[in-house]
This record gives sequence, structure tokens and C-alpha cells, in this order.
Amino acid sequence: MGKKSAVPEKVGEVLREIGLTPETAGWDCHGTYVLLHKALEKVAAKKGVVFDPPQIISANVTEKEAVVMVTGRMGDRSEWSIGEAAQYNNKNSYPFAMAEKRAKDRVILKLVGLHGDVYSEEEADAFKESRPDGMTATPAAEEKTDENAYAENLESALAKAQQDLDLVASGLKDLMPMHDSYEGLVSFWKENKKNLDRMKEEREELYEETLNAFKDRVEQIKGEDENG
Repeated sequence: MGKKSAVPEKVGEVLREIGLTPETAGWDCHGTYVLLHKALEKVAAKKGVVFDPPQIISANVTEKEAVVMVTGRMGDRSEWSIGEAAQYNNKNSYPFAMAEKRAKDRVILKLVGLHGDVYSEEEADAFKESRPDGMTATPAAEEKTDENAYAENLESALAKAQQDLDLVASGLKDLMPMHDSYEGLVSFWKENKKNLDRMKEEREELYEETLNAFKDRVEQIKGEDENG
């Protein structure tokens, strides 16, 4: 397992509530305790954590880059976090799935008071690569159920979500106000050409709506420049 000092006391308390131990749910990565993603899913279920629909901050399927913001709630508490997956920090083929996993795991850790003390295995490829031999992605104490079988395919299911044109359109429109220059806005539009072309072909009405939002932002920038 590594040094016991790498495991904060509260981690053991949280894990015991779901029938796991630090030895079965995680490992020491050079002095940093790392938790299995599956263990965090079980913690979230036990604590009654619920998530709002994720907000797409950046979406570039061609470049395999995704940034999403996730908000989670536990009772009257709420926390949010951002998950980022790109070629420079992710070897996984499904960046949208990985970005969401990273954001959700961070939110869970915040809600249960473990953020900053431990990390999810999804946080970095180096964490996963350090996982001890014999430790699987499923905690030893976890029983196999239909629900768990579905969870194992969650990454594949989430990867398909990047094909949701409504989410893409929403993300694009949310990001447009963040661009303060005409050049930056046009560059952003061109970066998402593949998604926009597919939207134009499959959902023309949605494309026109997104295009109008782009044009409106162009006019706003021109007005700001003239008044500036």
C-alpha cells in the first residue's frame, strides 16, 4: 500500500461507510494518496450526491479537447469544478468522457471534504500508470450488479454525448461572450468548423440559431470598439 501517512484519517472514515478500506480503494503514488474512480462513484451514491447537467466550456472534437464545468449537490451544499482533457494531459481516446469524470470526481471530493488531501485516479495519466499490480478499476468489495455493469460502459456512453448537437450549440453560444476581439471570435468559430458543418447538415435550424448568436456577438464587439 505504501506509507500509511499518505492516507488522511478522514479518507478511511469515508471509505468505511461504503464498505471499503484505503488498501482496497486506492494507493500511494509517491506520497500522494490516489482513489479509484469507482470508489468515488460509490461515495457519491452513498452520500446522495446529485449532479446538474454539465456545461461545455470548450469543445473541439477534431483536436480531441474538451473542457466542462460540473456542479454537484449534497443536501443543501453545492460545489462546482472544471474538468479538462486535451492531448497534452490525456492519453484516453474519449476527451469528453475524461473531462466529465475529472470534474465530477473533484466535485465529489469537495462535497465530502477530501479535496486537496487526496486525488482521483482520473486526475492524471501518471496516477493510473502507478496503480499497483492486481488492483483493478473496480474495488474488491464492490459487488457485480446490472447497474455496475452499465457503469463500466459509462465512458463509451459519455463519448457519444459529444455527438449531441444541442450541447455543442449551447457550449458555443456560452463561450462567444468570452471572446473580446473579432479576430479571436472568428478563430473560435473556425476551430469548431467540423461541428458546425455537421450541425448545418443535420440540424439547419439549430445552425442558424448558433450563427445568429455569432453575428450578434460580432456586432457587440464592433459596438464596443467604436465606443471604446
